[in-house]
This record gives sequence, structure tokens and C-alpha cells, in this order.
Amino acid sequence: MMNTQNVSIKIAAQKSSERWGSDPKARLDCVIAEQRSYLAQLCQVWNLQLSQKDEAEQVLRLLSLMSDNVHKEGVLCWERSYPLVSFYVVQPWLQAKDHAICLYGVIGREAWEVARKDLCNNINFAQAMMRLEER
Repeated sequence: MMNTQNVSIKIAAQKSSERWGSDPKARLDCVIAEQRSYLAQLCQVWNLQLSQKDEAEQVLRLLSLMSDNVHKEGVLCWERSYPLVSFYVVQPWLQAKDHAICLYGVIGREAWEVARKDLCNNINFAQAMMRLEER
């Protein structure tokens, strides 16, 4: 019997392989480049002169994409009490916090909190599923 964690991991791995290939170093390089691109896009949302609602959606979308990359591609080792994450994948995401708050104020802070909580929930869920598999 295949559990949902295995299915989710296999589907995520398939999608990532299709997106960036199977060479771990090349994949990591692509993820890092994508994180930097998202950070640059985040810093330019204000140039689009969107409505406050649309601006908030764009800021949240970019922060969420970055946190997804940290969760799905940035974790180097799950076998610890807390996952070991690639500094180079997480660094732009952490920089995005300061930029989001500085450029977008309350909207940026709230979007950051949503993306951060989603990342924490995703990591906690993955760890819980791994613990269940170990039983």
C-alpha cells in the first residue's frame, strides 16, 4: 500500500524533475536563480501601480512561491529535529521579508506572515508524515 506522503513526494519530485532536471547541483542552481528572480520581482511590484488589493495579491504570490521553493527544493536533510535547509535557497526568501515590509508596509508584513506560516505548516506536515512512516 502506498501512503499519501509517498505519492505527494513522488509527484513533487516528478514535477521538479520536469521543471529543472534531475541533476541535484543543476536543480539547486536553478532554484537559487528563481529565488533571486522572485526577490527582484517583489521589489518591482510597486512600479506596476496596482490597486492595493492587486498589489497585496502579487506580494503574497511572490512570497508564497519563494516559501514553496524553500520547502520543496531547499531542504537538504529531513533526518534532523528540524530540517537542514540550503542557505542559498533560503537567503533570498529571508531578504524578501525586509523588502516586503519596507516597500509595502502592513501589506508586506501580513503577506510575509501568511507565507511564513504556510512554510512552517508544510514543514511540520512533512515531518509528521515522515514520523508516521517510521512506525
